[in-house]
Amino acid sequence: MKALQCLAVAGLCCVALGCATRFSPGKVRNEIVRQRGVDPQRSFEFNLGRFTTFMLKSALTTEGGDVPFAGLREIQLSVYETPEHDGPAIDVTLFAVRGWEPVIRARDERRSIMILVRSPGRLPWSDSDGTIGDLVVVGAGPRKVVYGRLQGTLSRELPSQLGDLFREGGPEEVMDLLSSVHGSTSN
Repeated sequence: MKALQCLAVAGLCCVALGCATRFSPGKVRNEIVRQRGVDPQRSFEFNLGRFTTFMLKSALTTEGGDVPFAGLREIQLSVYETPEHDGPAIDVTLFAVRGWEPVIRARDERRSIMILVRSPGRLPWSDSDGTIGDLVVVGAGPRKVVYGRLQGTLSRELPSQLGDLFREGGPEEVMDLLSSVHGSTSN
């Protein structure tokens, strides 16, 4: 009986550590549909895996050796155009979140933003090496919703930089920054 109890506790611990909310373009699209009742009018989605991201970073290395998004291993970006709507923007702070550390969650009538992080060890925020292993940003304005997920060894300053960018220019600025990584591959 004691062995069964130990097994049950071990199973619950594994489930608790591994049950973080899974973010994806589909999850964001579903939230738009839930809040607005219709599919986004237009969307743009791309994923860069490890190999493509490595090649991109190699191509973008400057003569001084600086690499934009140096610790980036993978990136997902989705941009959705939402239908005309009288009332507030999509409220991205309503996403149910488990297993992520919320860094920024803010909303007003015109826009909302949520930035979440996880340490490289997939456990909540870690001070061990001062880096972020996984970052999710979702921002919404009156007509656009932007989702970005960055994975790798990322600077701990990145969430506040993205938050400042969003506050100054809205989701379009965040979209421009994240899509510049993708746009550099087409030059």
